Amino acid sequence: MYLVVGAPRFAVAAGTRTVLPLAVMMTVEGLACGVINPLVATVVFGIVPEQLRARVLAATTAVSLSVAPLGALAAGWLAGSAGLRTALLAVGGLYLAATLCPLIFPVWRQLDQPDTDPGATGDSAGSGAAGNRAAGDRAARALSRRRQPPELPGAR
Repeated sequence: MYLVVGAPRFAVAAGTRTVLPLAVMMTVEGLACGVINPLVATVVFGIVPEQLRARVLAATTAVSLSVAPLGALAAGWLAGSAGLRTALLAVGGLYLAATLCPLIFPVWRQLDQPDTDPGATGDSAGSGAAGNRAAGDRAARALSRRRQPPELPGAR
């Protein structure tokens, strides 16, 4: 899906001098993006243990929102120094490279492995989504075992 909503917009923007092709491309992207967020949310909710979900989602949001201004500054600098067309093609190329990472790096294939009980195989870490969930469960248990402050008298 990211092959439709990522790099093509930059290629169209770099290759046209009118607004109509870009408007058509952005319309197609907008419709395609409606499918992406529910899929990403499903994967995140399936992999991240419930005890850590709020922390993971908060950290993901915080990083995304804090890095966005840096991207805008970098894009402005690149367009000013190399030209708009070159900047669009460079950013589109980087976007395409990031989109193709799941095809190149085998670690992404773990998301496709079936959910198995890590204890049933004797592997304490498990594999795929189950292994990620088991590791997250261990981290959550470790966090919950932290020493709790003593209760104050009469606090109940």
